Amino acid sequence: MISTSSFKILILIIAASLSGSWSGIQAQQPGAAFQSTETFLSALNNSTWECSFNSYQRVRFHADKIELLSTDNRVTRTLNDISHLEPGVIKVPFSSGGLALFIFADDLKTFVVANMQEITELEIPTATGPVKLPVQASDPPLEATLKEHFFMDKVRVHASKMEVLDAAGSVSATNEGFAYYPHGLGLKLPEKGAGLVVLSRQRAGGWYLGGRHLGTGVRTELVGLYRPGSSKMKDFALRSAHFNRPLLRAGQEPLADAQEQYAIYHATNTYGETSEQVVYAYNEIGKLRGYERSYDRAAEWHARAYAAAKAHFSTDQSKLLELGTDLAESQGETGDFAASKATLAEVFPFLPPAGGALSIPYGFYKALGAAEFGLRNYPQAAQIFNGNYQRAVEAGSDGYIVDALLDLAACQMALNQPIEAAASLNLAMSKQDERKQKSPKSTFDTYKLSLACTAMQKWDESIKYSAENQRRSSVTYMECARLLALLNKGDKAGAQKLAQGFSRRFTGGIDDVQIRRDIDAMILKVTSTAAALTPQATAELEQTWAEQVESLRKRPLQNYIFARVMVAAIASLKSGG
Repeated sequence: MISTSSFKILILIIAASLSGSWSGIQAQQPGAAFQSTETFLSALNNSTWECSFNSYQRVRFHADKIELLSTDNRVTRTLNDISHLEPGVIKVPFSSGGLALFIFADDLKTFVVANMQEITELEIPTATGPVKLPVQASDPPLEATLKEHFFMDKVRVHASKMEVLDAAGSVSATNEGFAYYPHGLGLKLPEKGAGLVVLSRQRAGGWYLGGRHLGTGVRTELVGLYRPGSSKMKDFALRSAHFNRPLLRAGQEPLADAQEQYAIYHATNTYGETSEQVVYAYNEIGKLRGYERSYDRAAEWHARAYAAAKAHFSTDQSKLLELGTDLAESQGETGDFAASKATLAEVFPFLPPAGGALSIPYGFYKALGAAEFGLRNYPQAAQIFNGNYQRAVEAGSDGYIVDALLDLAACQMALNQPIEAAASLNLAMSKQDERKQKSPKSTFDTYKLSLACTAMQKWDESIKYSAENQRRSSVTYMECARLLALLNKGDKAGAQKLAQGFSRRFTGGIDDVQIRRDIDAMILKVTSTAAALTPQATAELEQTWAEQVESLRKRPLQNYIFARVMVAAIASLKSGG
C-alpha cells in the first residue's frame, strides 16, 4: 500500500563509507580469519552487530566477553566467561543452565545464534577432515555419531532435515530443517523446540544443540541500525519475522530464507497455526521482500497470506480485501498483470462504501491501474487514476492528490497527450506548493515530481523540486533527479560538477552503493558517466541501459517517467552540444 509519510527520502547508503574497517575484512582470503582465535577476533575488529534476538539486539564481541549495546553503542550488559569452541564458534554459558552459541559465516558478515539447553559433540566417522552440509535433497547425507547424548546415538543429516537412527540403523524420527550456512542446519524439534547442527571448520565433526530459539545477526555497517516495523505480532516473534530485511539488504538471500522459515515456525508456536498473527507474518515477510526488490519471493509470501486468510478468516471481508490487494500489488511487481487483475476482481466485492478510509480504495485502484498500465491499457489506467484523484480531492489528502496526478500524467504521456499531461503536472505542482506553504518546515520528497517536470521539459520546475543536500556519504533521490534534469536540458558542465560532487561522497567507491530500487543501477551509472563525460563512459551507460531496461519494464508504471528521462539523458550525453 502507498505510504502517506510526508518525509520519504531514501538514502543510497555506502557500506564502506560507514566504517573503514570493512575494506580490510573484504581483502582477507576466505578462511584466513579462522586459523586461530586471535586471527578471528582481529577480523571482527570491534564491529557492532544487529541481531534478531530481543535480548541481544546489538552486540560486540571481545576475546573474553560479549557486550550488549544500546542503539547509541552504550554497553548495557556484559556476557562474561565465554569460550571459543573453535575460531568462529563462541559459547556463552548461562548461570541458570543452558547456553548461547554464536556461529559465524565464512565471510564474517553474519552469524547464527542459538539459545539452547544442551550441546553434544558429534563425529562424522566416514570423513577424514571438515565437511559441509548436503546442498540438494538428492545429495548423500552425512552419517554422524553423537557423544554421550541421553537418547540419540546416531543421526543422518540431509540438506533440509535430520533423521534420528535406532540401533538397527532405521529412522526412528525425522526433524525438518533449514540451512543457515554450509556448516549450520537449523532444526524444528518436538514440543515447539529448536535445534542446530554445527559442522566444524577444523575437524570431521561438530556439535548438535537442542533447546529454545534460533536467530541471526548481521554487521551494523552493512545495514545500519535495525528496528522492526509495525506488526500484528510483538516481541521476539515480530523481530524474528522482520529480520529478513536487514539480511536481504546485506545480500544474504540464503540466510534470509532460513530466518523466514524459523520465524514462521516460531510465530506458529507462539500464536497457533491458524492465528491472525501467522497470516500477517506471511504478509509482512512478503512486504519486506518487496521493499528489498525480492519481487518473486514477495509474491509467494503474499499468496500464502491470502490463502491462509481465505482458509481461516473467510468471513472477514476487510482482511481478505487488504491481503488480496497486497497480493495483487506484488503480482504486478513481478510483471504478472493478468494475475494481479484476477486477484483484484476476486476481492472487489469487499470494497467498503464511499466515505471511509481513503487508503483502502486508493490502494486497491492504484494496484488495478498499475496492472492496466502494465498491460498497456492506458485509457483504462488513466480513468482509474482520475478516479483516485477525485477520491483524494474529496478526502482532502494532499499527498494522495499529487501521487494520483503523477500516475495520471504517466498515462497521458503514454497516450501521447502532452497537453493533458502538462495540465495534470501543473495541478500536481500547485498542490505540492500548497503543501509546502501549509508546512514550510517539513521536508517533502519530490523527486518523482521533478522527473515528471524533466520529462515535460519544464526545466526551472524540475530544478525547483530537486533540492541539493550537503550529506557526506549518501545521495538522495531528489539530488539524482536534479542531475538528470541538468543532463536533459543540456547543461553538461553543471551535470558534471554535480556528479563529481556525488562521487566524492562515495568514499568506498560508487560500485559499493547498495541497490534499493529498479532505478538505482541506472542512477549510479549515469552519475559516473556524467562525472567523466567521455564517449567511452557514455557507451558504457548505453550498455547498462540495454541490460536494465527489461527489469524496468516489469514494473512499468513506477518506472515509465524515469525511463523517458533516461532515454533523453543518454541522447543529450551523445550530442555534441
